Amino acid sequence: METQKNLKIIAKQLISRALNKLSAAKKLLETGFYDDAISRAYYSVFLASKALLILLGEEARSHKGIITLFGLRVVKENLLPMQYGKILTDLFNARQVSDYETLVFYSKSDTETYISAAEEFIKKIIEILKEKFQMSL
Repeated sequence: METQKNLKIIAKQLISRALNKLSAAKKLLETGFYDDAISRAYYSVFLASKALLILLGEEARSHKGIITLFGLRVVKENLLPMQYGKILTDLFNARQVSDYETLVFYSKSDTETYISAAEEFIKKIIEILKEKFQMSL
């Protein structure tokens, strides 16, 4: 098992990557690539979730595993309200549709909503990392 110091380094890198994905989502939104923006927004919350779960001693091997562990370790243990589990799940489902479905296209408004939710999600994860794990981000 990694030391707590190493886990914090990994979590910090994951948050940095999450913020980069969120920035990419915003740029894709500006240029009209809505499906790709939603995909990047999902990956931003996925990486932020992974950062928190690693510090809680959990590591999932799949996207569904991250969602399940987030529900069990973050929502059920009252680190965050249920709405954050819903954001993660909704973005996962939207990413699945945007990446794999043939005839579904998201609108600018849909994309703005998903990106806004991702911003809120990451902000809350960062708050937890700072408060619970005394991380400077």
